Amino acid sequence: MELYYFNINEKEVNKEKLPETVLSHCKKKESFLAAEALINMGVDGLHYNEKKKPLADNCFVSISHSGNMVAVCKSQKPIGIDIEKIDKSRSLEKIANRFYHGKELELFNKNPTAETFFEIWTLKEAYSKISGEGVGEVFEGFDVFSLSDYNFKTEKIDEYMLSVCEKT
Repeated sequence: MELYYFNINEKEVNKEKLPETVLSHCKKKESFLAAEALINMGVDGLHYNEKKKPLADNCFVSISHSGNMVAVCKSQKPIGIDIEKIDKSRSLEKIANRFYHGKELELFNKNPTAETFFEIWTLKEAYSKISGEGVGEVFEGFDVFSLSDYNFKTEKIDEYMLSVCEKT
């Protein structure tokens, strides 16, 4: 697995390197920069399916952005990534009670902080990107800590939480 993240305010878009499949899909700076980062990581044939999920010819890829941060990853196995700005102003307990289950809810209730909430949330989002399902379609039906066929990695980067999920 290869992972790369960056602040979009520190990068400029260079559309010359991007194939038409990317140029016709991307609309925002963060999308162009994510595509460029994947291509620089050796991704071939980058394109997007009908659900706007990025696909490549030579590997599995995933993209996420939040606030000023973009995160991308590639692997020879199915992979998903999520980055979220840690928002301490929201009431997260209601959301946790709706979407978190088993060990997730137990962990959040033991330490009901925004950091704990976003660690679990990004883990769930990263996993859901592998399945290709949306948040509402899959979040309520699983406990991320009970998934045995996946490896997870989480990292706090300043005011952001980043998680990667890779099928074993």
